[in-house]
Amino acid sequence: MQNRTGALHASELSLTVRVIAYLSVLLGYIFYCYNYIVVGYVRPYLVSQVGFSISDTAWIAMAGNIGVTLGAVMWAGFIARAGRRKAVILIAIGIGLLALVQAGTRILGIWIGTRFLMDGLLGGYYVVATSLVVALFPAHSRAKLIALNSAMYPGANLMIGLLGGWLGDTHWPVLLWLAALPLPIAAILYFTVPADRTYAAYDDDEKSSEERKGRWSEMFSPRLRWIMAGCVLLSGIDFNAYQLFQGFITLYVKNTLEMSAAAMGAIVAVTSAGAFTGNFFWAVIADRYGRRAPLIGYVLAAVMVLVFVRPGLNQSMLSGIGFVFGFGMSCTTAWGAWFAELFPVRLRPYGAALFHVGHIFAIGSPLLAAYTTEMLGITTSMSLAAGFYLAGAALWYALPETRKGGSRAAPAVDISPIAPVRNES
Repeated sequence: MQNRTGALHASELSLTVRVIAYLSVLLGYIFYCYNYIVVGYVRPYLVSQVGFSISDTAWIAMAGNIGVTLGAVMWAGFIARAGRRKAVILIAIGIGLLALVQAGTRILGIWIGTRFLMDGLLGGYYVVATSLVVALFPAHSRAKLIALNSAMYPGANLMIGLLGGWLGDTHWPVLLWLAALPLPIAAILYFTVPADRTYAAYDDDEKSSEERKGRWSEMFSPRLRWIMAGCVLLSGIDFNAYQLFQGFITLYVKNTLEMSAAAMGAIVAVTSAGAFTGNFFWAVIADRYGRRAPLIGYVLAAVMVLVFVRPGLNQSMLSGIGFVFGFGMSCTTAWGAWFAELFPVRLRPYGAALFHVGHIFAIGSPLLAAYTTEMLGITTSMSLAAGFYLAGAALWYALPETRKGGSRAAPAVDISPIAPVRNES
């Protein structure tokens, strides 16, 4: 079958070709996640061994927030015009090169600049990876596949936690050098990701190649802009909660509770194991009951934040609480497919980009977190994340549903002019 432009439909590409392309992008996704979180993990060493202050590390994180916001916006346009294959290769090369720069210097200004550029590329990788899943696979498979993508985040965190505990306080810089592995991965992507011109994406029944080239300006049309704003705000809430709680877990465990590097690594690893498990659980919920159903995880995460910072907890208790927290907060795995599905096919790269555009509401959150930590104490600062998670759950419920997913699904809001709800078997 061919669409109106004459290209083969994605379903006519060999399943082997599509799966190999997905797995190659997934390999890169591991190090998208790795590069996104490694700086947070080494924060105690940047303070104690490199000589950065907590405020310095906040500036590094803020530069990353600005970069990822701009990067998601710019790469979405590039992907819509130049194609997913070209974008994913260029982004992987850029991430690898910047990781080498980051690992090779301890100058604050270079770190800030590198994180600005690096996170710009990371925002792009998320957009292109999500866009490829939506383009190559049908709706009833997307949340599960994107859940596997999302599972690479706790998977990378688990890897960093185990490696960090093994490397100890002396060899932690090795973690930064490993971040350059996207360079060889780019070569794999070159040979495995099909060129966009060879197929038409799933759900693509539009009339011409020009019509398929969406623009950001269309996202501001009356029927789309409130949904776009809701997605951006929801994502921003998530990033603020991340900075307040997860961004300071290692500092809290290592410097406040004075636990060992091995204990810190173990707590991070167990928390990540919870998130890894939760990714697949919430993906099944999202595909079966609808994209809004997983918001229950946000409520669970809010409760666990308040329990985690209670005094008198030992390593085993913190690990158990961390596991449940990770399980709950991984409910955001539903967002990848959902944010894209809320918009017409030609605008789906932009819809996927909204996850990282949400950083615009979190640009100052690292400095806010650092300020509240220094003025109110790290425990009070981390507790504030619970309020963000509860606010996020309320907003999530207010946004439209795109997939009924079965007879017991949450009722879908009628958004048929935007992205028709499908009840697929």
